[in-house]
Amino acid sequence: MTQTKRPPADDSSAQTPADELAQLREELLRLKEIAARAQADLQNAKIRMDREAQELRLFAVEGLMVRLLPTIDNFQRSFSHLPNDLQNHEWVKGIAATEQKLMKDLEAVGLKRIDPLGQLVDPVKHEVLQTAPGAKDTVVEVYEAGYELGGRVLKAAKVVAGAGE
Repeated sequence: MTQTKRPPADDSSAQTPADELAQLREELLRLKEIAARAQADLQNAKIRMDREAQELRLFAVEGLMVRLLPTIDNFQRSFSHLPNDLQNHEWVKGIAATEQKLMKDLEAVGLKRIDPLGQLVDPVKHEVLQTAPGAKDTVVEVYEAGYELGGRVLKAAKVVAGAGE
């Protein structure tokens, strides 16, 4: 039988246990860094999803509120034109209680009435319909209430601004 000669072992490719340990430590650090980044990405995604879900809920509520605002305004107009002889009528008191409950429920989900009387005119929150004697650029009368939801103006208040006279 013929024997095949084996090439001599290359001692340069053999690793010492210390080299192997150093490589394993480097790999461990690399994997820890990857895990930390993945966890941070997951946390950021969770925060982003929570924020988007909250914005979606606010958007859905906003659509409903915009549709209800004319009804709320009609309640207010009705009460402001109520004849004196009906002011203490039980039926009217019941309707007023219903309107107050509706407003409390809407406020509970974030609707806020803009009360601009005496404030400087803000074109975002106030729609000036006319001017009258009073401090310049100050709301002197409110024709129709305005409303905000989550810091966003849904409906500007219709107001009379002072002309500076």
